[in-house]
Amino acid sequence: MWFLNERYTAHQALEMGLVNKVVPAADLDQAVNAWTDVLAERSPTALALAKRSFNADSENIRGISQLSLNAVKLFYDTAESKEGVRAFSEKRKPDFHKYVK
Repeated sequence: MWFLNERYTAHQALEMGLVNKVVPAADLDQAVNAWTDVLAERSPTALALAKRSFNADSENIRGISQLSLNAVKLFYDTAESKEGVRAFSEKRKPDFHKYVK
């Protein structure tokens, strides 16, 4: 997913397990209300602990995200990046490999 950077439909995301449910836009509020009604019946303490556990497990994502943003910032100044922008503007395929040493 990261390397190909493809877009996926909602149904493809569902098939891959990236989302729990797909509903028509007109039914979205009803679906959200159904889930929040279920959550409202759960133990607030258990939900808080589950949320904190998830946050603790994914805290490293913050550092990785910062690293990624810094890397992207460095990439923008490269000839390879500028070739991508030029190729997009000129509506042609980029030739990235002529810039790789």
